[in-house]
Amino acid sequence: MKIKLLLIDDHNIVRSGLSSFLNSQPDLIVVGEASEGTEGLQKIYVVEPDIVICDLSMPKGMDGFTTLQEIHRSHPDLPVLVLTMYEDEIYLKEAIRIGANGLVLKQTDPNQLLEAIHALFQGKKYYDAFFPEETVTRCIKEIQLETRPVTLTVREEEILRLTARGYTNREISDRLVISVKTVENHKSSIMKKLALTSRAELVQYAINHGLMQVSPPS
Repeated sequence: MKIKLLLIDDHNIVRSGLSSFLNSQPDLIVVGEASEGTEGLQKIYVVEPDIVICDLSMPKGMDGFTTLQEIHRSHPDLPVLVLTMYEDEIYLKEAIRIGANGLVLKQTDPNQLLEAIHALFQGKKYYDAFFPEETVTRCIKEIQLETRPVTLTVREEEILRLTARGYTNREISDRLVISVKTVENHKSSIMKKLALTSRAELVQYAINHGLMQVSPPS
């Protein structure tokens, strides 16, 4: 059984070369091609690919970013691998934000493209080795901090705000008339709920969600 691929790229030469390379692999087959997003979305229903490989920059018709959003909305379980020439991490972050399962640079080693396809087929994520692991992790964390819904209790939000403003556990304890142990327990719950690992991340979350007070701690 071969992995079925749909290619969406506005450059005919790129699609042709990519299709020839992928079809030469014993376990891959290109079942469809499209020059822009609208056509690509239509072909998903016809060819039923296992993975979509999509360019980001397609000035004519539906662009790559919109295409990714629409695929994620209409086919949330369909893996999408972004293939782009842009090395700026802002493109990596935006691709992750809108639901891409992986990203590979067009100028990368072809073997890395094959690794990415097989990783996505196995339900994994794959990001080009050009981007250090810490960069990918940071981008994912920043997106989580920006989009994670507030699920804190009123007390937890109060402790988060005071911690972000620089209050110590003892100062929070005195201010809220609760024990230091209770403050520590609340903090542990906050960090777990928001998937935070450091005070710096906690402060950043408070800033992003408007929980910081203007005045400094008294």
